[in-house]
Amino acid sequence: MRKLTTILMLLLISNPLIAQSDFLTIENDSTEKYPYTFPIWGQILEEKGIDFPLPAGISVHYVYNEMYLGISEFGMGINGTDLSSILNEETLGFQTTRAYSNGINLRGDLFTLPFLNVYGLFSYVEGGTEVALQPDFGSGKMPLFKSSVIFDAISFGGGMTLNYGYKDYFISADVNYSGTHTDLLENDVNVVVTSLRVGKTFHLKKKDRLVNFYVGAMYRNFNSRETNMGAIQVKEALPELDKHYNDWYNQLTPIQQRLLDKTINSINEEYNLEIGEGGVMNSTVDYHIKKELIKKWTFQFGGQFQLNKRIWLRGEYGVSDYSKFIMTGINYRFGI
Repeated sequence: MRKLTTILMLLLISNPLIAQSDFLTIENDSTEKYPYTFPIWGQILEEKGIDFPLPAGISVHYVYNEMYLGISEFGMGINGTDLSSILNEETLGFQTTRAYSNGINLRGDLFTLPFLNVYGLFSYVEGGTEVALQPDFGSGKMPLFKSSVIFDAISFGGGMTLNYGYKDYFISADVNYSGTHTDLLENDVNVVVTSLRVGKTFHLKKKDRLVNFYVGAMYRNFNSRETNMGAIQVKEALPELDKHYNDWYNQLTPIQQRLLDKTINSINEEYNLEIGEGGVMNSTVDYHIKKELIKKWTFQFGGQFQLNKRIWLRGEYGVSDYSKFIMTGINYRFGI
């Protein structure tokens, strides 16, 4: 009897969001009734002798993301007073911005059609943003220093995957949309992710047990091009600002110090602030920011081990010049 095997995988990442699925087809003479509602045309698959995977699944994954961002627009105010003309992306001298996160991703998926899988996702993540600054307010550049902000966030998303397989080879194309909410920003951060992957399956001796490997590419980008707004205390965003300021100030010449003191006094009188005297560390900073991913494409590769028709284990790694992605998790499948 001639056998034809097709393995199709559904793979996706969005910030910390992931999608996956898989199926095996074997041509035989089965005429049994298909026991589930999904996928649509499941009975036709049964009559053709196609051993389709269980149509529904629940996945749990751990995901680590690291990305570098470019700041194209920035402005801030202190205690409700707009200082964007003084404190902006040019005067603050942004150097590099690194964002990273660790998260747990929950996913539910369903084969609505043999070639179409739809899914919903939820993630809880903890992470941080590290920004390197070298301010220059006209009196010479300050020493390079870093600001680090820790955050937690929740994400919701959904998407769909189209699949095609031939013998032991497979290809999948995926699109995903997600929104991430954090208390540091007024608006959600919305991301669109598309991906394409190709791979091959290797069958093991034990029935229903197999391993497959794949490579591919993923594109992700912020959906909104608008600036986002938020608020944070200065001591949380720039915990070592006083030390860096004093070290830089002491290196100036007496004339430069007098000019800077005069400028600071003018700002203090006009805006009722305490810049350079430490009181600003307890102030609330209101800011608006516009950022872009430095590199939107990543190279992905990974694999999946099917222990049986209900339990799959998988891992994936993604990399580019300015990003890193690591994922591992388990998928449990069932009929519906």
